[in-house]
Amino acid sequence: MSVATLQKILRDARRLPLNSQTELAETLLREANSSLAKPKIRNTSKPPLEILSGMSISELETLADAVLAPGRQRRLHSLLRKNQMRELSENEEKELNGVLEEVDRIALLKAKAMYTLSTFKQKEGK
Repeated sequence: MSVATLQKILRDARRLPLNSQTELAETLLREANSSLAKPKIRNTSKPPLEILSGMSISELETLADAVLAPGRQRRLHSLLRKNQMRELSENEEKELNGVLEEVDRIALLKAKAMYTLSTFKQKEGK
């Protein structure tokens, strides 16, 4: 898949209603997890996510529970509604893309925090 195609897919996915975006993300994660569980030859030299170092368990748990600030969440919903009705101005489209990038960054940090916590739990279990 080319980068241009991936960018188009991501742009189109960001235009979906928030619940559909969540469903899409969950489906992709489920499929990715099931494909990882299948015995395939894969590069295991690098973990799928990097571990967050220098953080306490409570800091990692707080980060794993992070959400978009309520004001930003309301603005996101407003922009998504306008986008769904095809009423976004050019500036609002840029703002929407910025908020969606922020959501993506939060999701990645949450995933890294959860991965780090699971790594700690695995080490404790040994």
